[in-house]
Amino acid sequence: MMAAAHADTVELDNGDRLTGTVESLNATRLVLNTPYAGRLDLPRERIRILRTDTPSRLRLADGTEMDGLLQPEGEGAVRIRIGAQAVTEPVPIGQVAAINPPRESGAPQFKARLSLGGNMAKGNTDARALHAAGELVARAASERITLDGEVNTAEQDGVETASNARLGLKYDHFIASDRYLYANTRFEHDGQADLDLRSTVGVGGGWQIFDRKDHILALEGGLSYANEDYGNAPDQRFPGARMALKYEQALWGDRVRLFHDSDLLLSLESLSDYLLHTRTGVRVPLSTRLGVGAHVNVDYDNVPATGRKKTDTALIFKLDYSI
Repeated sequence: MMAAAHADTVELDNGDRLTGTVESLNATRLVLNTPYAGRLDLPRERIRILRTDTPSRLRLADGTEMDGLLQPEGEGAVRIRIGAQAVTEPVPIGQVAAINPPRESGAPQFKARLSLGGNMAKGNTDARALHAAGELVARAASERITLDGEVNTAEQDGVETASNARLGLKYDHFIASDRYLYANTRFEHDGQADLDLRSTVGVGGGWQIFDRKDHILALEGGLSYANEDYGNAPDQRFPGARMALKYEQALWGDRVRLFHDSDLLLSLESLSDYLLHTRTGVRVPLSTRLGVGAHVNVDYDNVPATGRKKTDTALIFKLDYSI
């Protein structure tokens, strides 16, 4: 059987060659997710050759951890490719203690990303725009805390054309490796939509389908309570149902990353009253920490304040810095 493009390959001691995605490897088993037979649980001692085509979190026998690709070096040995240039000397495959192992308890791991974009024009047209956003994620063995925020301002010929901000905080408690319970709160302001402040608080559950460096996919659902304060329109308070999706995918050896986040809040008092926020875009890494990107923001309110439009759309170009 020919190995499929962009697929991991496992060859067994009887000559069988299997392709798919290596989800995990430990001292006794390897789990391979295939498009033709689902998840296969394979005995480790039967693995003769192993190749991975997407970066995975690797743990060696001496405890060293790294993100890299496994490349076969004859039978029973591999090289580890780290990034675009670095490749290790051949090591026995038995020295690869684990692939995507469970996170160790202890000090949490932190990830952060800051984004900045904008423009300015002087002369016949006076205009300026600023976009700033950030996300901080702290992850331990069974807990995750996410803090995110975004600010957008714009002005043309002395008239304010955009003034909105969002701030969110979410706590996840993992009850299994891919299942978690969450509690979250979010605050939003949008001057052009006559929204002084929308605050929401909610609880629910999530399914972390993928959580790898090259592929992230999570689904969430739960209940929320919203409080909306408007400048001129009547204030609103309502219980709601929340659904959310988070997706990120690396392509071509992490040369390009696609992402999509969406969050739907549906009023339980009136099914015609709902809010939808989406962020869809692309990031192109320039170095380990620096990258450029673009994304489209769509904010939809099916029951907006009087005289306001239902849909706000913005195309944003930005510079990313990851920590």
